[in-house]
Amino acid sequence: MASPENISRISDPERIERLLGKGCIAKIGAMLRLNETDTIAVRGTLSEMVSLGSARAIEITGLSSKGMLHMTLASQCIVELVMMNAKVVFSGFVVKFFGDSIFLTLPTEMVSIERRKNARHFVPPNQAAFISFSGWQPKPTDPVAPPCIFGFESMSGWIRIGDLSMSGISAQMLVPGPVGQLERGYADPEARLHLPSQSPIKVHCVIRWTKRISDWTHSNPGNKYTRVFKIGCEFVAPDQVVTTILHQAVRDFSTAGAV
Repeated sequence: MASPENISRISDPERIERLLGKGCIAKIGAMLRLNETDTIAVRGTLSEMVSLGSARAIEITGLSSKGMLHMTLASQCIVELVMMNAKVVFSGFVVKFFGDSIFLTLPTEMVSIERRKNARHFVPPNQAAFISFSGWQPKPTDPVAPPCIFGFESMSGWIRIGDLSMSGISAQMLVPGPVGQLERGYADPEARLHLPSQSPIKVHCVIRWTKRISDWTHSNPGNKYTRVFKIGCEFVAPDQVVTTILHQAVRDFSTAGAV
């Protein structure tokens, strides 16, 4: 059974301003929504604390033109700070718009929800990520290798990552691939992660589990079951370079759907 979320509430005005001030200095990313049910998230960055008349406000800048158009509908909005160890949420009233910035009143309360130590982050389809093993390098004609497009034969051993955490990944294929060839406990100090907008990085990882799953699907009445092959890997003592790149990937995946 999953452990309950650790939720804390911050209502002291001085502490709220201090925390948001630090967020401005660090240029923390933010996701803005019109309300809790809004399916559109607008990406921005905490910029600075300002005084507007007798009130204190926070400027969130870097909104896209599409994001600004969406937010002009708001008199109040929900803000989620893009942080690693906690999900921090607050609401504020819109004071004004200027350029690519929105100015909000300081919240009366901030809610912090502690994440799992190694929370899994779904890899969006439009930000594909892969892993490849030094011990499994199939030829494009190998029947257990993924289909390969001419000119991309060097990618025949790349396996699509479904979710990623700071401690490991799970990946899946529609062909057996290394499942059945690389067993649980197989350690690969030369595996490589292929993440969006990053050069491939070498990671030391261990295969912890493999699965063969038959998924029922409506999309193919003639063959209602699709066999999916999954594999789970744990990173072994990742160095600072790997950790930094994983942090960036998690942030990118977390904000992938924002405008």
